[in-house]
Amino acid sequence: MDLINGSIDPVNKVLWDEAKADRAAGGFTLDSAVLSAVAYVLKGAALAVNYTTRVAKVVKSATVITGGSATATRISKGSAFKVGDVISEAVGAIAVAITVIDTTNAAYDVLTHLSTSSAFTAGNVIFEADAVGATSAYLLSANALLSDNTSITSTGSATVTAIIGALEIQEADLPYPISAVSKTALTNRFQFV
Repeated sequence: MDLINGSIDPVNKVLWDEAKADRAAGGFTLDSAVLSAVAYVLKGAALAVNYTTRVAKVVKSATVITGGSATATRISKGSAFKVGDVISEAVGAIAVAITVIDTTNAAYDVLTHLSTSSAFTAGNVIFEADAVGATSAYLLSANALLSDNTSITSTGSATVTAIIGALEIQEADLPYPISAVSKTALTNRFQFV
């Protein structure tokens, strides 16, 4: 019998070998209060999990798309950023707060923010920074990846499973970009190909 798949669902891509992925014991409550109005957080999102409080937070990131300016940055569609988040593109670089998010373009979203000295660089990964200022640092440090697509509910009480180690992660298929700093924070328990 032949298996015929008329289309491939991008939400359910094979991102790593499930049989060899290490999962944290017990679940974590996903902190959805800090997310934008997304309906789902997709499998493979970088997480900062707290083993004491059992809370997981998404480590927000997006790829900069060409055509931005010093006050408006074009980013990949579907990020979890929300108005009020602080963004930067490199540790120690300027960090600015998002004042408006425009999702009307089919090819990219636009984050409006206070002026930087120049536009963020196309192709770079921007991340959520800890504070507005001339020098930035990450707000959250990734220590896991989300194991499954997770629906965001109005109660914000979704329980998630954290992947704490996986080999041969298909980086190009991840729903959100993983910066070099996040890869370092994830340690060699994660292998990106």
